[in-house]
Amino acid sequence: MKHFLLILLIVTLVPSAYTQSPSSNINEAIDNVFQHSYDYGMFNGTVLVTKNGKEVYSNALGYADKNNNRKLNETTSIYLASVSKQFTTMAVMILKEKGKLSYDDKLSKYYPEFPDYANRVTIRHLMNHTSGIPDHYRLGIYKPGLNNDDVFKTLLKQELDFEPGEHFSYSNGGYVLLAMIVSKVAEQPFHEFMKANIFEPLGMNNTLVYDESKPKIKDRAVGYNISGDLDDYTIFTTGAGGMFSTIDDLHLWDQALYTEKLVSRTTLEEAFTPAKLNNGDYTQYGFGWAILEQDGKKTVQHSGGLAGYRTFLRRNLYDNSGYIILTNHGNQTNMLRILNALDAILNGEAYELPKVPISHKLIRLLKDNDASTAIAKVSQLIKSNPKIYEIDEVGINALGYQYLGRQDLKTALAIFKFNVAQNPKASNPYDSLGEAQLAIGDTIQAIKNYKKSYALDKSNNNAIDVLNRIGVETTSMTETIKVPITVLDGYVGNYELQPNFILSITREENRLFAQATGQGKIEVFAMSESKFYSKVMDAQITFHKDENDKISSLTLHQNGDHKAPKI
Repeated sequence: MKHFLLILLIVTLVPSAYTQSPSSNINEAIDNVFQHSYDYGMFNGTVLVTKNGKEVYSNALGYADKNNNRKLNETTSIYLASVSKQFTTMAVMILKEKGKLSYDDKLSKYYPEFPDYANRVTIRHLMNHTSGIPDHYRLGIYKPGLNNDDVFKTLLKQELDFEPGEHFSYSNGGYVLLAMIVSKVAEQPFHEFMKANIFEPLGMNNTLVYDESKPKIKDRAVGYNISGDLDDYTIFTTGAGGMFSTIDDLHLWDQALYTEKLVSRTTLEEAFTPAKLNNGDYTQYGFGWAILEQDGKKTVQHSGGLAGYRTFLRRNLYDNSGYIILTNHGNQTNMLRILNALDAILNGEAYELPKVPISHKLIRLLKDNDASTAIAKVSQLIKSNPKIYEIDEVGINALGYQYLGRQDLKTALAIFKFNVAQNPKASNPYDSLGEAQLAIGDTIQAIKNYKKSYALDKSNNNAIDVLNRIGVETTSMTETIKVPITVLDGYVGNYELQPNFILSITREENRLFAQATGQGKIEVFAMSESKFYSKVMDAQITFHKDENDKISSLTLHQNGDHKAPKI
């Protein structure tokens, strides 16, 4: 079964790599992280790091255009994807300060052709991702040449996913509408407004909005996938994405946001404030920024990803430090590994070099080898270099589905079997193997693996559905476990998975909920008195007691085991 958890941080918890001692030379330590990542095929891009408002590291590693042997440099423009959203909201804020619009203006004021719900959707809802407007990428309209008009026509035919203000749900479609509203209010094309009101005032000379006008980009990075094949930018939508920029220009942007060059400090503070839902709960998203806050220290950030581009911009507001990372080789870079290392380095702590996901090596080996040969080679790499390579269950699983989708059942089956062998305690590999076995007609083995998958993860309703569909009785497998409220109360609290990444556990009557930094609240269900699971993602939580019989930590079982102390 496929499991994709899309979150604003565009990071997943993964096993760490081997530890490096604390370093007093920040530049040298950061360079160690990126050179290591580049040397092992995990990074191809540009990076800039600041501390106390000053640049402490910048570099460009790899190629902007492999076919023409053109290397990246620090002025190479790279597609920003969703990092563009913070600029779209800045355009709205500028117009608001000029008195040309209000955050509480209704969508119907600008586009009355929308259904009646547009009388309830505001500009604020669109900026906060609380509008209920669907994400157009979920509607299957992605195609070369896609533009804002295509998205607009599609959204006109849709109903809301929920009432405005009821929930947080990331919507690229809402941000396309914001760009169109900016253009209508300003009475000029969106790209012209952005250039005149943001890029030129800040001296961002290598930044632009790329739309159907097809502006020339002096030194542009071409996008590639993890295999090194071309995966370039081919659409013209703006607002949700659409911008090209450089690390130097984004550094100018970052520093300008500590001033009032574009809008007032009050306006900026509102942008960096979480949205409030109708029920009084707060999200962890403002105006184009994901917001993290711990011990009074606030961080705002955003990630982006489309075609071969992956981007990230973090701003620690409490000490004017941050990271700008732009890449053009697809998913070869796992941002969390790098961010953890950068956090540790800037704090003067020991840091860990990223391990190489074994799925990356397998992808490349399968280009020139059959499945059995490629798997034998990566198995040897794991055995001989355990400090360098990690077994990334999710990546291996996704690769198996690529081959399953191509109807290469032999290769898919081999990959899924490899994943089960490497991750025998994980549920999803068994489910995926069962699916491949059904595809080749091996029903007996498929039943065995679906049952194993469900035994490991009670949230796997897919396994139950498949088993029922092929005539297997499952009633005895799905009995509900009740946990006393007094026990649930012991679990309530905050648990630190990573610096600035907290898992909050709350209780509502006899129900337990978990909410990770930057994500929505989800209900978790008992597998036993101390172990719980989610029905909406492949994740479980185990609570642990200390020697005084008090709950002191938990382990999140999601793409590995991640211990989190109670704080």
